Amino acid sequence: MSNLKMAMLTLKYGTQKSNNPPPEELNISVQSLPEAKLKIKTLKLKKKEYALVKRQLTQQQKMIRAEYTDKVRQQGSKVRGGGSLGSLARTLQTAKRDADRRALAQQLAPLEEQKNAVDAVITEIDQAILQLEKYIVENS
Repeated sequence: MSNLKMAMLTLKYGTQKSNNPPPEELNISVQSLPEAKLKIKTLKLKKKEYALVKRQLTQQQKMIRAEYTDKVRQQGSKVRGGGSLGSLARTLQTAKRDADRRALAQQLAPLEEQKNAVDAVITEIDQAILQLEKYIVENS
């Protein structure tokens, strides 16, 4: 039987500061149909694990956005009128609200990067599954 060799999948996500698992490497090579079928099952399980990680990241983002939304809802409206003193107050309020939006974006950015990395890993796993399925069809 022919030997199916696939490129090494490097599964990396998270940052050094977070509690995510360390980056993984998955090297796949099979020499028989039963072995290929077992590898497909293993890859599908890995895919589910990464999908769970992605759901957890999405949940964290939802919580951060909900906190921000709660904070925004509790803000009063901007000061009206007041001449130059009112204008100064509005400028300060605008600056604070802009800073809050920047802080939100800074909180969400690392999570978004992690989600993108997990998406890339899931895509790599899908490609590996397709290659294995192609091998099975060709050698059946």
